[in-house]
Amino acid sequence: MHPGPLPWLHAGIGGVLRNEKGEFIGGFAYKVPNVSSAYHTELLAIKFGLEIIQALGRTNVALMSDCLEAVKDVTADHQDFSPLGTIVEEIKDLLGELHSIGVHHTYRTANHVAHRLASFGFDSDIHMEWFFQAPESVLDALQYDCNRINH
Repeated sequence: MHPGPLPWLHAGIGGVLRNEKGEFIGGFAYKVPNVSSAYHTELLAIKFGLEIIQALGRTNVALMSDCLEAVKDVTADHQDFSPLGTIVEEIKDLLGELHSIGVHHTYRTANHVAHRLASFGFDSDIHMEWFFQAPESVLDALQYDCNRINH
């Protein structure tokens, strides 16, 4: 009998908030302990992103994820009883509290900033958040993603 994958020691999550023109509004990078998969990590990134959107009082937001499975699960009408179902249901609750928030799939090629921030989170021992001014280390990726989104 194979017990399945062992939990990773930790993972990094990252996200970026952009306005309708693709310009930087905010971003985050966190280390998260005890994750079991890339899917688990992506759910945590979606949840933390929604919590930041809620804290900022933003509406009319399109939350983009390159994990199609997570997008499908958090937008499904049925209750999730899977091992990570609690997180999925917490995300659904957040979506119910927020106004005009959509969760959509994007390709990884338009998500470089989030992945770079997740790498920062993986290597950091603190939660990092930026508002209004992007960290210099992601400016090139921000421009690249913006060009991929708008074309």
